[in-house]
Amino acid sequence: SDSTRTSFNSWISRTKSPIVDSVFRRAADLLQMDEALFRNRAADDAVQVPESRGAICERLQLVHYSPGQQYTPHHDFATPDLSEGQPTRFATILFYLNEGMMGGETSFPKYVNADTKGQLKVKPQVGKAILFYNQLPDGNYDDFSQHAALPVKQGEKWLTNLWVWDPYMNID
Repeated sequence: SDSTRTSFNSWISRTKSPIVDSVFRRAADLLQMDEALFRNRAADDAVQVPESRGAICERLQLVHYSPGQQYTPHHDFATPDLSEGQPTRFATILFYLNEGMMGGETSFPKYVNADTKGQLKVKPQVGKAILFYNQLPDGNYDDFSQHAALPVKQGEKWLTNLWVWDPYMNID
């Protein structure tokens, strides 16, 4: 069995409810992108990337971790086959839906800044979201975006994530 990821997940479409739709709209605002890019579009929709008609993001992934469950260090980008125009995830937004568990932090083991080279740990809190980019501005993959969901020790952890694809690659 694969112990890389031991959580349970489900998928939520943007069209599920007005509340879910508002999450996508706020994500687009956060990324300073036209929200129309986050949905399928008609030919007459004016958007920043007019050659693409499909959504540049995935459905929300709802994730649940019980005690002992985790997601070991990984990257959200995938090496695309450029001959087929496959895009990759350029940004990840994690929305925390609960708090109060022991453990369960989101860890960035390769975190580096001017003061430390130790891992960064983000403790889940209701209403908190974190955004990180999986690609550098030049399009190369950012190895420092490696992250993990540390094991929940007590309680449970709920979050949803949104993966946004490179808007300049055609994913139709």
